[in-house]
Amino acid sequence: MNGFDAVPTDGPADFLERAGPWLRLREDHHNLLLGLVESRTSRRSWPDGECFAVVERAGEVVGCVARTPPFKAILTDLPTGAGPAVAVLLDGRYDDLPALFGPRAAAEGVAAAWVGLRGGGFRTGMPQGLYRIDRVRPPTGVPGRMRRARPAEIETLVSWGEGFGRDTGIPFPSGREPVERWLEQGVAYVWDSDAVPVSLAVAHGRTQRGARVGYVYTPPELRGRGYAGALVASLSQSLLDGGCDFCVLYTDLTNATSNALYRRIGYRRIAELVDVHLVAAE
Repeated sequence: MNGFDAVPTDGPADFLERAGPWLRLREDHHNLLLGLVESRTSRRSWPDGECFAVVERAGEVVGCVARTPPFKAILTDLPTGAGPAVAVLLDGRYDDLPALFGPRAAAEGVAAAWVGLRGGGFRTGMPQGLYRIDRVRPPTGVPGRMRRARPAEIETLVSWGEGFGRDTGIPFPSGREPVERWLEQGVAYVWDSDAVPVSLAVAHGRTQRGARVGYVYTPPELRGRGYAGALVASLSQSLLDGGCDFCVLYTDLTNATSNALYRRIGYRRIAELVDVHLVAAE
């Protein structure tokens, strides 16, 4: 379609074989997708409904799309004109699709093609910045230290995860399961002040050269004291010291405070992405 084909792959190994070299040309930009598929490479099969596909032109990879229901579809940059091929692929696999996430031109191009097939409409949601850090500038004067979260703190972490979801509008899975998984994997960290956890961050999305810092949250009553900045700086430095060439994180670009905080500790913005919400035809 318009010279482009969106081709589903046969499991994580097949996807990485076909798309991995292209994705790793900009591993920082593609951390979310690479981290997602690499976490599945130990599986013999994918759950029903999951789709990881390459977008090709003349046999060359020019983009990727992935979805793990019930969540939104993830898009990389796509060439102009590739949106219809991706929309046809998604249309053939899903009865409904809540949203798309990716660079604005790619997400809006696929959304427009989806609406052309299904009717309805779409609206562009929160703009997000993708930031990268290679060298940390640690803040000073913040009392406390970083440490791994403890199993005994699970109720606090569940509450903070839900608070993160409310504040950002990014859905947080209900229940204890995601937090239990963080604790089991040792990826949940807190800033500890006077033996009390006061801020949360999670290290995930590990790829060959990088990792992603996410779920950064401080309860409202403890904000403005530098805890989140100190925790993100310490966690980023730990990941760099542990073998990562870089770390990335996502921000809400409408939140000037958090964006300024991350820039102060050494993060720089490398991309802007958006959620595009699909509205079903009545």
